[in-house]
Amino acid sequence: MSIELSVQYAAIAIALFALALKYKGMKPYIPVAMFAMLYANLWCYVATYFNWWRFPIRIIPSVEDISFTANMITVPIAAMFWVRYSPMSRIKWAFLWTTLLVIPEYFLEHYTDTIEYHSGYKWYHSYLLWLISWFIWYQFHKWFYKDYAKKY
Repeated sequence: MSIELSVQYAAIAIALFALALKYKGMKPYIPVAMFAMLYANLWCYVATYFNWWRFPIRIIPSVEDISFTANMITVPIAAMFWVRYSPMSRIKWAFLWTTLLVIPEYFLEHYTDTIEYHSGYKWYHSYLLWLISWFIWYQFHKWFYKDYAKKY
């Protein structure tokens, strides 16, 4: 098995293990996960159209536009955890999580075929995209449950 596939399977295992450890109380965050999937897939389609990045080696080779590992498992679970556990100082929390995700992404892009950047796309674009995404997902969660919060 190649290093690229090993990294993807490890990411899936870590995300599912983390979710299994903290599954209690995660049900209200399932809509955030579903929205994060949609959001990540849309960004991948835009990136494919503009040739910003691609995923040369994938777990499901027939799916060329997205990374199944990232878009369907890791990103949604990360979004659930970020929204659930974000402290009141969300900006520091966002910078921490973004940094912790972009550093491995940088090394994966430079030293493996897991992801390739093209057309002037650089690691700092990814950093900005992640940083903004946390707040979009958090606002979606607040919007989704706004009427529920008023009732109770």
